Amino acid sequence: MEKKGKHASGDTRGFYRDLAIMIAGILLVGAAVFLLLLLLADRPTATTSPSPVAAPSTTTTTAARVTTTTEAVTTTSPSSTTTTTTTVPVRPPEEVRVVVLNSIGVTGAAGRFTEKLEAAGYLTLPADDFQPELDPSRIWYREGFAAEANQLLAFISNAQVEALPAGEEDLVPGADVIIILGTGYQE
Repeated sequence: MEKKGKHASGDTRGFYRDLAIMIAGILLVGAAVFLLLLLLADRPTATTSPSPVAAPSTTTTTAARVTTTTEAVTTTSPSSTTTTTTTVPVRPPEEVRVVVLNSIGVTGAAGRFTEKLEAAGYLTLPADDFQPELDPSRIWYREGFAAEANQLLAFISNAQVEALPAGEEDLVPGADVIIILGTGYQE
């Protein structure tokens, strides 16, 4: 009598059935990994933004003294890119509320700067002090007032124009633009 191994048998159907189940499992796992990678590839990354991105620029026409700003909005999706350009008129000075804050400790500097803005037709709020001391000067603007803030560079050219930083929303209620005189400011 010949000895056979524990799994040896004359019937090979069990072997092929197990082989078929193993191949089907490998194919299912492979398909699941492929779909997962495909879904991850379509997700936006930190360098792409699914929301519109605006690039403001300013144009000035001197003949009729009309100033406008142009915003290009680019929307990116996995299949296409769309760019829309709109022209938004810049508000005249009498429609822009501005406050000047002094971070350099020079007595009366913010008040004197406020008087210059009043003479130019801006709606001004009472000047005040600001801590900590900044360098350079800043022109912070609320949403929708970027073009107007850039126009104020004519009064303080060495300033940085920035959106109002998070956490500073309640700094001066009612102001559209906040000018903070920094250490580089000279009268």
